[in-house]
Amino acid sequence: RYAMPSMTGRERLLAALDHQETDRVPIDFGGCSSSNIYFTAYEKLKRHLGLEHETQIGRRMTRTAVIDESVLRRFDIDTRVLTLGAFDGAGHQRDIDEDNFIDETGAAWNKVGDGPYLNTDGPFYGKRPSLADLNAYSWPDPDNPGYFRGMRERARALRENSDCAIVLNLPAGVIHIGQWLRGFDTWLTDLYKNREFATELMEQSADWWCRVTENAMEAAGEYIDVINTSDDLGTQEATLFDPVLYRELVKPLHRRMVAAVKDNSDAKVLLHTCGAVSVLIEDFIDAGFDAINPVQVAARGMEPASLKAQFGDRLTFWGGIDTQRILPFATPEEVRAEVRRIIDILAPGGGFVLNSVHNIQGDVPPENVVAMFDEARSYRRNGNGAGH
Repeated sequence: RYAMPSMTGRERLLAALDHQETDRVPIDFGGCSSSNIYFTAYEKLKRHLGLEHETQIGRRMTRTAVIDESVLRRFDIDTRVLTLGAFDGAGHQRDIDEDNFIDETGAAWNKVGDGPYLNTDGPFYGKRPSLADLNAYSWPDPDNPGYFRGMRERARALRENSDCAIVLNLPAGVIHIGQWLRGFDTWLTDLYKNREFATELMEQSADWWCRVTENAMEAAGEYIDVINTSDDLGTQEATLFDPVLYRELVKPLHRRMVAAVKDNSDAKVLLHTCGAVSVLIEDFIDAGFDAINPVQVAARGMEPASLKAQFGDRLTFWGGIDTQRILPFATPEEVRAEVRRIIDILAPGGGFVLNSVHNIQGDVPPENVVAMFDEARSYRRNGNGAGH
């Protein structure tokens, strides 16, 4: 079956999220904090496309670019990004030097040269914290006007000046917040050895996140089609910790976070979670998530055909084009072949949005970025699951 009449980007993306067939697969580039491109790769892509504009860093932590409208239109991208504003006024945050800063939660970040920022310190690093320590900590004000200033106007402008789906990127979730404030390894240990503290830290994180979200929905909810948050739960081989602990400690908070969106808007909720998370997908569906990103197809248990067969009628897969092997090392024709293969598996019946598995890194040739998006835009499955 060949393409239906052309849809707008917003129609295409929302139909896919509702598990309906679309004229072509919807494409995301830069709509999410993890579907973006590293600034050095963006410089190469601009030169390759013959486009001239200054590269702006959108998300300081990941050093990813603000993708210019000229690039989004060149690839017929179906999403447009909306972000919170910067935290206003006094708080934990400060710049130390060009390579070091502290964010509004008190987490410290360091970069080396052209690399991304890595979390190096936080309010609860270095000792065994107690509930008293947590209760003495001051969360950044979730009502801070800087977060929401101009958001409604920016959202309305996106709606009026494009026919694309608007994706609001909200703060990272309770796992990431815990790791950044406490330390990655110590936070994991706390789940077992200092559980009262770990649980309360996540509860307070969820309280803060939900209040920020309610404010954002009040400011611009009528314009927002999808909200994106992230809580990485997988490594290359397995989940980060026992799935039983996820179900007991984290899932109820994820359910609260989803409700904070859906009780206050019609937006769909996208969870970014890297790695081998197939054993948790049923839980994500049960918690109310509509889609998961990045669908790390090279991780254990994340084979696309298996995921589609088990969950494809109940969850949208958002991502799927491998950044570990295909995008950096394949030829453009091999990239195109992989795009067709992934679309043939994940797109039937809707429920698929195509982009790279996580942000496009500096080692990805611009020719391969072009091959991925151009093939996704032009490819139409027929009754045999192949062909333009």
